[in-house]
Amino acid sequence: MAVGEMDGRIEMLRELGSDVDDAMDRFLDDDGFYLECLEQVLYDDNFGRLKIALENHQMQEAFDCAHTLKGLVANLGLTSLEERIGQLVEPLREGKDAGLMGKYQEIMGEREKYVGLFEK
Repeated sequence: MAVGEMDGRIEMLRELGSDVDDAMDRFLDDDGFYLECLEQVLYDDNFGRLKIALENHQMQEAFDCAHTLKGLVANLGLTSLEERIGQLVEPLREGKDAGLMGKYQEIMGEREKYVGLFEK
C-alpha cells in the first residue's frame, strides 16, 4: 500500500473526529500497523455477538461485547464510535436493555463511516 494512501486515510480519520494523534503514540507512529489494527477491530466478531445478545436479552454477554468494543475503539482513538458504544455499556452495566437495539443500529451506522475507509 502506498504511503500516500495511508496518509489519506489517517487524515480522513481526523476529519471524522478521531483522536489519531493520541492513538499513534500507542502504535509508535506506525501508520500501517495502526490501519491494520483498525481494520481488524472494525470487523471484530463482538459487533455481531452484541446484536445477538441484545436480541436475546443476554445482559452479561451484551455487556461483555460492548465493553470489549469500547476498549478496542478507545485504543484506536475512534471517539465518535466510543461514545456511541458507551451509550450501551452503562445501561447494560445496570442490567437494562430496553431500547438498546436502536442504539446498536446507531453504532453500526457510525461504524460504517470507518469501514468506508477500507472499501476498494
